[in-house]
Amino acid sequence: MKFSPRVGTMLAVAGALAVAVPAAAHPTSSDHPSGSSHSSGKSHKCKPHNVAYTESGVVDAATASTLTQNSDGTWSGTLVVDVTRTNHAAKADKGQTVSYSFDAAKLRVRFDGGTTGFTAGERVRLIGKLATVAKKCTALSPAATPVFRMVVVHPAATTSGS
Repeated sequence: MKFSPRVGTMLAVAGALAVAVPAAAHPTSSDHPSGSSHSSGKSHKCKPHNVAYTESGVVDAATASTLTQNSDGTWSGTLVVDVTRTNHAAKADKGQTVSYSFDAAKLRVRFDGGTTGFTAGERVRLIGKLATVAKKCTALSPAATPVFRMVVVHPAATTSGS
């Protein structure tokens, strides 16, 4: 197929315009309104946001846990756990004995495998969230504490004799 010089020139001009027009359409920083989030200089990561906070372990044998069920189905009291596993956000608790107090919080408790209470040696998993900001930002003051929504209780691990 042969093109005349006139058609070839028109195609070249159209191609150049197709490349130049989108590049010229993007506004510069001086074109943004003064209230725009782009000009604030703060990262959205510096705003507090929730991350998952999970840990599991066994109910501590040395300190009694006093969690009791309230009439409205919520739980209150103290739970003492020897933490053995955590996610990234809770890694500071790994290998520690931690105590959590619940005051009529919206805490749900699920008993699995025939468990009925919080006796020493039973395995527990705490599931909640923690308010945090990015590492490059100023830390929250006061430091955030985890808010748990659920505790899952499993029977104590059985040891088999060899």
